This record gives sequence, structure tokens and C-alpha cells, in this order.
Amino acid sequence: MSTSTTKIGTSVAKFEEFFSTIYKDQLFETLEKYPDERSLEIDYNNLEMFDPDLADLLIDKPQEILDAATNAIKNIDPLVKDVDINLRIANLTNIIPLKTLLSKYIGNFVAADGIVRKTDEIRPRIETAVFECRGCMRLHEVEQSSDSRIVEPSLCSECGGRSFRLLQEESKYIDTQTARMQEPLENLSGGTEPKQMLMILEDDLVDKLNPGDKVRITGTLKTFREERSGKFKNYIYVNHIEPLEQEFEELHLTPEDEEEIIELSKDPNIYDKIIKSTAPSIKGYRDVKEAIALQLFGGSAKQLADETRLRGDIHILIVGDPGIGKSQMLKYVSKLAPRSIYTSGKGTTGAGLTAAAVRDELGGWSLEAGALVLGDQGNVCVDELDKMRSEDRSALHEALEQQTVSIAKAGIMATLNSRCSVLAAANPKFGRFDRFKLLAEQIDLPSPILSRFDLIFVVEDKPSIKNDSELADHILEIHQSNEINYEIEPELLRKYIAYARKNVNPRLTDEANTVLKEFYVSTRNSGQDEEGPVPITARQLEAIIRLAEASAKIRLKETVDKEDAEKAVRLQLACLKEVGIDPETGEIDIDKVEGRTPKSDRDKLQRVLEEIELLEEEYGGQAPTNVLASNMADKYDISEEKVENIIRNLKHKGIIYEPTSGYLKRA
Repeated sequence: MSTSTTKIGTSVAKFEEFFSTIYKDQLFETLEKYPDERSLEIDYNNLEMFDPDLADLLIDKPQEILDAATNAIKNIDPLVKDVDINLRIANLTNIIPLKTLLSKYIGNFVAADGIVRKTDEIRPRIETAVFECRGCMRLHEVEQSSDSRIVEPSLCSECGGRSFRLLQEESKYIDTQTARMQEPLENLSGGTEPKQMLMILEDDLVDKLNPGDKVRITGTLKTFREERSGKFKNYIYVNHIEPLEQEFEELHLTPEDEEEIIELSKDPNIYDKIIKSTAPSIKGYRDVKEAIALQLFGGSAKQLADETRLRGDIHILIVGDPGIGKSQMLKYVSKLAPRSIYTSGKGTTGAGLTAAAVRDELGGWSLEAGALVLGDQGNVCVDELDKMRSEDRSALHEALEQQTVSIAKAGIMATLNSRCSVLAAANPKFGRFDRFKLLAEQIDLPSPILSRFDLIFVVEDKPSIKNDSELADHILEIHQSNEINYEIEPELLRKYIAYARKNVNPRLTDEANTVLKEFYVSTRNSGQDEEGPVPITARQLEAIIRLAEASAKIRLKETVDKEDAEKAVRLQLACLKEVGIDPETGEIDIDKVEGRTPKSDRDKLQRVLEEIELLEEEYGGQAPTNVLASNMADKYDISEEKVENIIRNLKHKGIIYEPTSGYLKRA
């Protein structure tokens, strides 16, 4: 008999002692709750301290050792002979990166970290198959392995027959599910593609994983042969799942953490400290940092009686000249916030943002989650938004406002949750931002996308001796010392945000309502002309409410006070004034913010059309271009260059055309 077999033979007795001395209470607690509770979790460190040889043997011969442990449980109490308790091994020290989890580890007990990419549907698997001999009708029970093949008895013990039929209703089944995970992106080097690994989940582990979860999987590395190609493929037969990164609301906070957080919230300068702790490696841009801080805390989502959901997540778009640190801000948010996804324009498709339909291991179709679904209950940072193809960018429409992603692919009709905050960055089309041109003309984004962002910041890179000197000192100091001075350490800030999002749900006070209402009504009616530009819409009012709620959360307040409302109004007004001022009228025009034609430009279009109509009557059905330009300059003081732009725009829309050179005619 081999040494290994001898060790396995004695391990049952060792496990009996182990369970009787260390896990006796947990074992009987699990047995009392059976079948609702079918798993007993064992800490590997406890097993290693109890018997290092047994712990090592578990890694080398996992199946035999787990079977021995199961037999030990049945020996402890004869009444549990028919009870199947799953042993789950937590805190395994044998952690192997996915990229090095190769053939030498087949058959070993391993742990690996990764991000769940997709999960397939739950299917039944025969655990104990019942066969009936066709000759004598004797029933035979055969234990089945975890692969998909069903093994029949070789010979009937009664009559010696070799023909059997499977009794499906009499057989014992177990739930099984396949899933796929990939190695964490921070582990990648150079241009390497992230390694993926197939996982098999069974019994009470099914339906425990969701796409986007960052987990540590413990299990046995096995291999199977693909029927089509004949090649072998590795997979992990999962024994235990440990979440590595929860949503903000799921972060574990100790009583000491909560005490420190509440004490910190009493600091009168907490608001400024949190803003200064947001992307501290970047100098300046206080308004942008304030908005990002408010986005991390978020407003309060509301579910109305008619099933309407009002989002609490804040969406921000930063449009700026190159080299001002937009990408660094996005990277900071993706590192600080749990379940954060960072993606960049050119390398992102519509399926990559929403979900892709892929074939599973059994030939069926399943959905593989994209960035907006993986970032559910987190943050999605989209860099270079303007570089994305328009058909891919359209996937953002539904996700930004309804916070869902609807899929109709390969016969799958599904609606997936995308309850995330979106922080996007874009560059001006012509290199530098020109505030006298339409925002949409410069970043090539359609108005439906622009209108869904709560805040749109324009950040210009203007030379200034004072600012440039401070920026140079800041950058040189970081490079010299290789350190950043934090007002609040990132780990504490993360816990602070988690506590606020989980426990604080502020409600508007009458004073805050008054401030918000006065701003909305006065801004809407600031112009005397009823036909004048529309400064803001109800969408901006809802955005300000979310910002005010986030401001209250920063101080852990249960009410949104006048001060919070005023902060939100100031931030929204700062954004509107940056991109919403019509250079012709000096008034805020929401059409300019959201990329549509401003009121002043619409008036000019109308005047040009009216003048073309008059000239058509005067010149026999065709309007001379040179006369049109002269008349527009004399009557309305519109420059010749502006008239040419308007003509080009009208021709592009098909409203007018050029029947002969130098003449125009309405379509």
C-alpha cells in the first residue's frame, strides 16, 4: 500500500478529532438547519494548525481528503448517514494567478482571484442515476461524476444482463451552473490578453455569482476533453466563493470604523476636506472635483407608488483641452469606488458597453455582461467618449436615464440593471475648446446624450503666470518626494462614502425646496420675451435635487438644508454659464448646453428663409446669393460669413437647394 493511500486512510480518524474539538458547535448548528443549510465552512488556517500534513494532503489530493472529511462527519453522529453536508474550505493559502494556473496544477486544490465575466443558466445534473435491468427489472444505483457523461452499470448483479435503461424520475439530481471569470485587469502586463477560466458551480453555490463580481474562487483544477476539437480544457470545480470587493453599501465596517466616521463628519471643514481628497494628484479644478465628490456619494434613488424609479446616480461629462488630467480623474474614481469599470472610446463597442450574446459550453446562448452592466451599483468611467463610433455610443442612451440595458439578441430578450454613475471625458474636435461655437459642434456628441448628463464641465488650458507657477510647484513636488498629502486617507474615505450611502437617505426640507424652486422659476423666466431661449428644463431641476442630496450625505445629515441647495445651485449655474451662454444674446440657453441650435441661431435661420422667399418673388423664382448676403447685412446686421454658414446648414437639411450657380431656391 502506498504512503499516500495510508495517509488518506488515517485522515478519517484525524477529521473526526478535528470536527469534535474545533468545529463541533458549527457542525451541529448546520445539521439542525439542514436541508436549508447544507454547507459547513472550514478555515484552512485552523486545519493547518491542527495537522499540517493533513492540510498539505488536501491541496495534493482534494477529492480523497474531502471524501474522508465527509465520512468523518457521518461517523460522529450515526443519525446523519443520509445527510450530505458540503465542506467549504475558506482562506486557502495556495493562491495561484490565473495566468500561471496551468497543467501542472491539474488535480490540485487551488485558489484564484478574478472578475466574473458571465454566468450561464442553472441546469440539473444526475448525481445518482437509477438504472433498470431490461432482463430482470432489478434497479441499480450508480454514482455519477461531475462531468456530463452518464456511466451505466457494466453487468447486472442479478441476471448478468448488459442492457439497462435510465429511470430519470427515480434518479437523484443536483443543480449545476457554469460561469467564467477573467484575471483582474491590474494584474495584466504589457499587451497581454486577460486569461479566462471556466468554473463549475454545484448545489448551494449556484446563483451566487453575478457578472462584475470580484471574487476569490477556491476549488479543484480539473480538465475535460472537448467533443468537437478533441482538445483538453481546464476548469475549476468550485468549492468556495469569497467576495473580494463589495459595493459601497456592502463594505464591512467595524464599530471602530463607524465611530471614526461619525467623529470625522462633525468636522466643520469636512466638505472641503473631501473635495481636496478627490484626485489630489491633480492641481486645481475645484468645481470638477466637487462634482466628482458629490457623484461618489450620490443622491437618493426613489421608487414611486406607480413603479416609476427616479435615479439617484449623478452623471458628469468633462470636456477639456488635452493635457489637463481628465483621464487621471477618471482613473482615480475607478480605483476608489468598488465595482468601477474604466473603458476608453476607440476600444469600446456597443456590445462591450451593454452585453454580448455568446455560445455557452453546451451550445446554447447566454449573455456576457459589458461595462455598464458590470458597473451596476458602482461607477463607469468612459474616457475619450467623442472617439466612439456613433452606433456604439447609442448604447448609453437607455443606461444613462432609465439605468437599464435592454437586449434582444440570438433569441434572448432581457433587461439588465445598469444602476451606475457615469463619469465621461471628451476632447474638443479641433484640439482646443472655442466657447463661441456650439458644444455639440466641437465634441461631436448628439444632443440626446448631452442632455442626460447632470453636469457638463468645460475645462480650458489657459496660460496664467500665477496658476502655472502653482501647478509647476505641485507637479515637481510630487515627482521629487513621490508622495501625495491626503486630507483624508483613501481607505478611510472609501469607508466614509460606504457608510453615507448605506445609512444616510436625506429628504428635502421646505427651506431647500424654496431655494430650488426660486432658482428654477427665476432662471426659466429671466428673459422678457416669451419666444426667447429656454434657459433650463425640469431635467436640470432633478439634477440639482440629486446634487443637494449628495451634499447632505457628505455631512451625514438626514435632511437637505438651504445650504446644500445653494451649493447645488451654484455648481449647476457654474456649468450652465460655462457652456450655455449664447454669445449673441448673452443669455443661458439650454439648447446650447444640450447641443441643439440656440434660439438666436434659429431666429437667423428663419430670417434667411423669409428673405429667400421675398427674393424668389422679386427675381423670378430664384434668390441671388450675393443679394441675399447684402440684404441680411443691411437689415439684420448678420455678417456674410454667418449667412454662408446658415445657407450651408439649410442646404444640408434639404430645406433649400441651388438650382444654378449663385442662386438659391426653397425645396
